[in-house]
This record gives sequence, structure tokens and C-alpha cells, in this order.
Amino acid sequence: TGQNLKSVNQTFIDQVENITVERSAGEGLGLLLEEMWQSEETQIRGLVLVSGVIDDSPAARSGAFKRGDTLISANGKDLEGLAFDTLVEELGSLSDDLLINFQVQRIVQRATVDVTVIDYDGTPRSRFLVPAGGNLRTAFLFNGFQNSDIYDSETMRFDALGNSGTNCGGDGTCGTCLISIIQGADLISPPGRVEKLALAKQQRPPRWRWSCNVYVGLGNRGGNITVGLRPQALFEDERQKTVGI
Repeated sequence: TGQNLKSVNQTFIDQVENITVERSAGEGLGLLLEEMWQSEETQIRGLVLVSGVIDDSPAARSGAFKRGDTLISANGKDLEGLAFDTLVEELGSLSDDLLINFQVQRIVQRATVDVTVIDYDGTPRSRFLVPAGGNLRTAFLFNGFQNSDIYDSETMRFDALGNSGTNCGGDGTCGTCLISIIQGADLISPPGRVEKLALAKQQRPPRWRWSCNVYVGLGNRGGNITVGLRPQALFEDERQKTVGI
């Protein structure tokens, strides 16, 4: 199985799972489906959900389906939003396929990341919780940090050489909101194109990142992250980098 995170809220996320089902010739899928009626009085039909799997069926052997899953696609066939009868018909058209790749959507609880923040000189600053998928710079501001805590006023901007004392306000271009990832590097998002280019051109240390581009809880995983604010403040040569776009 594989997963991809879509929309998020504070408590739950819609998670898309990729499930591969293998079966022998003439064998059914073993999926139990249930249609949720929006209104029985007006006969308005609603969502078709997986209600279970038949024991020792191909679906059961995959070990991946959960009650409440909705089927999005199967071997490239779009199943999202189909009424029960149409959905069953589409699945029946795959009766000769011995390998079926499903995409399903499920609602799962959003994980939480425990973030510990220290200053560049090692002084403990704060500790707070961030829902998986949350942006680190936004979390700093939400938890009472000031711009002067996040941005170093003497660091040259990557997008405006020779200009220090200002920042891009979270647009992900200036490179002055540097942090060091002390613990939990596997729980954060990788750098985007501009940040990756900037970090490489400026030869920043490998664990330095731009906080505005860091999203925590990668893959909806909880855990612990420790970050250091403004690590460049300890190194005059890091503050005065003059390599830009």
C-alpha cells in the first residue's frame, strides 16, 4: 500500500491509499459494499462505502481495506461518486483482471507532532504541538514568536542581495528564516525548488532549512522534532552570504 495526504482540518484528514489486490482466475474480489442514503424519502442516493471483506478473499488477503473506505478508482477506472449499481457494474467489468490497483479514500485521525524550540545559543525557548501537515513558521507565530525570533536582521536575503533587515513575509524567497533541524528530520517535508536551489548555492549546512517551507508530520506521522532558531547568528560568514538567484 501507499498513501497521499489530501485536504486537512484540525482533527481528521482525508487520506488516499493505494491498494493492490491479487486474485486467481474466476475468483471474486470479496469486497462488501454499502450505500449510504442521503434521504430515503426523496430517494436521493449517497456515498458507497466498504462495509467489510469476505474472509480469505482477495480483498481480505490484501489486508489493506478498512470499513468506511470509499473507492476512488480501480485499474484506472474512475469510481468516485458512482451509485451502488453503477459501481458494482464497473467492478464487474474487471472480472478478467487478476491484478487490480485500487485507490480508496478514508478519514483518519490527524497525527500530532511535538516541537521543541531552542535558540541559536542553546537556550530553551518553547515546546508546542503541531498537527501533521502544519507549517512550522505559522506554528511559530501562532505560539507567540515574534518576527525578530524567526528572522535574523543581519542575514542577507537570497532574493535581494545586499539587503538585510527585511524578509519576504513567508513567501519562501528570502531565506532569512533559517532553522537547524536537530531532531526529527524524517518527519518534515523536503525543500521545494527555490529553497533547495538557495541552500545548495549558498552551501548551507545539510540540516538547515527555511521554516516557511517546513511542514511537519510527513505522511501523517506523529513524533518529536527539535529545531534551533536562527543558527546563522553564530557564524558571521553564514549571515553575509552574497550568492543569490
